Amino acid sequence: MKNRFKLFAIILALMFVAGCGNSQASDPEAEELQQFRAKVDTFCTTISDIDSRINSIDTTSETYNTDIMDQLNALNIAFAEFAALDFPEEYDYLEHLADEASAYMVEAVTGFSQVYTDNSLNSQAMQDKYNEASTAYANAFKRIKVIMTFLNGEVSEDANVTTEQQGTLTEGSGQ
Repeated sequence: MKNRFKLFAIILALMFVAGCGNSQASDPEAEELQQFRAKVDTFCTTISDIDSRINSIDTTSETYNTDIMDQLNALNIAFAEFAALDFPEEYDYLEHLADEASAYMVEAVTGFSQVYTDNSLNSQAMQDKYNEASTAYANAFKRIKVIMTFLNGEVSEDANVTTEQQGTLTEGSGQ
């Protein structure tokens, strides 16, 4: 199951290329933007640290289920804190994606929690829950990737974007 979290590492690498770590604002007087970028950098660092901890968990350990859930819960908290950020006006159109990412992460963590802690699930139910949670997990990170791409001043290939609906992920766009 550890290999399933490699998607996280790939998306994380894309996020760093797309925007994290770029905290320098083009206007030196844009303190709000600089503070926002610093919070985005903190979020990226946090999820990178969690990714490292997830990848270091021994899958054969008797405490694997508890260990993985601890890290997924930490990830859930990081996403909730990111969604609570007040995006600067120029990026306000992305704020709903942060909210969606957080909602998908809640769904993912809830599903993974059932997989890792509910001993009453049969094999098929466990696999179904795992697949649903994995999809929600991927959807959460897809939204983060789109946000980071736009914060870097680029247009995301993962989003169907128009001037009226900037930043909106639509059906068929890899949701």
